[in-house]
Amino acid sequence: MERTMAMSENQVIRYDRQRTVNIAFVIVTAVFIVSGVYVEYTSTDSLEAILLVYSAIPLLLLFVSGVMGAGSKRAIDYIPGEWEQRKVWATFAQYELMVKEHEKAYGHLYAHPTGTTACCCMMPVALGVGGLALLYKLNPQPVFSSFIDSVILIIILYGIVSILGFFVGYRIPKIDAVAFFQPPLSDDVYRFTRELAEVPGIRAGVSVDLGERGGIRTIIGAECRAYVEGLPDTVAIKVQVSHSGFAYPYLVGTVYKGKSVDTDKEQIRLRTKYPALIEYSMDKDVAVMVARFDIPKRTSEVPSISRQDFKALAGVLVARLKQVYEPS
Repeated sequence: MERTMAMSENQVIRYDRQRTVNIAFVIVTAVFIVSGVYVEYTSTDSLEAILLVYSAIPLLLLFVSGVMGAGSKRAIDYIPGEWEQRKVWATFAQYELMVKEHEKAYGHLYAHPTGTTACCCMMPVALGVGGLALLYKLNPQPVFSSFIDSVILIIILYGIVSILGFFVGYRIPKIDAVAFFQPPLSDDVYRFTRELAEVPGIRAGVSVDLGERGGIRTIIGAECRAYVEGLPDTVAIKVQVSHSGFAYPYLVGTVYKGKSVDTDKEQIRLRTKYPALIEYSMDKDVAVMVARFDIPKRTSEVPSISRQDFKALAGVLVARLKQVYEPS
């Protein structure tokens, strides 16, 4: 999803407070640079002063820049309002293209999960840059003069550290707009439902909630869906995944107002690593079938379900759902 008009974003997003934070960040960085230059100018090249200028102050600047980067993201204001919503059906390829366009337009506004990890990685990077600057400072043959070279090093070192810290801090939070930016589907349920699209007799895709307001289009929500081809949407298949040391996918098939089924279990031998098991039950007017693999409770290896085995299980469930469906 992308912006249809450049100026329309101002009706949904405001950057006034962010500009103030960004200006403050530039001023704070300049203050750190001046402080570093002052210590360098007034010091007698003692070890304590060198470590302060090229290690302690850059680390403090890294932390302050990270906080200001996070503050810059949080200073972006979402203007609440009503969205005109509509649902569309998309294949997985279409949905992923929509997400790519959405991230291109709005990716800078929401959180990135790797931000915290990157923050931890920035500290050794800052120390490394400071170490290189320190080695250059100890060079007995300065390019200009010892002090001028130190000033240039401080400006470069503090500039790099502040930008790194600000960038990482900016990526960690998201703006306060829960109804606007939903994270894209990317978990195990999405991955296994995507596999169903390759199973004959199954129509699998993503039900996407699109929102439009003030000329802006966005993805408000999305849900994986799967149905049996040739049958109405009252016959549905849903993927669920449990995690107990490994990803254990299973399928829940439902038929609304079809034939009644007795509470029962059916074990089916397929050309799969584990036997298939289908459990039948009724929930008022809905016939429910839970299809899973009967994995032994005690095994010497970590269980795993291959893509082909999962597709074979889905094929069996499709056949059973067709048997229970009763056209009106």
